[in-house]
Amino acid sequence: MVFDSHQPNRLDVIGALICLAGAGVIVYARR
Repeated sequence: MVFDSHQPNRLDVIGALICLAGAGVIVYARR
């Protein structure tokens, strides 16, 4: 993701957190 000069929207932050949480759950579930 590229953040230029614009402030990240709340949806962008929530989306990023959901992506990280989803990836973490998948990695944790495969252990």
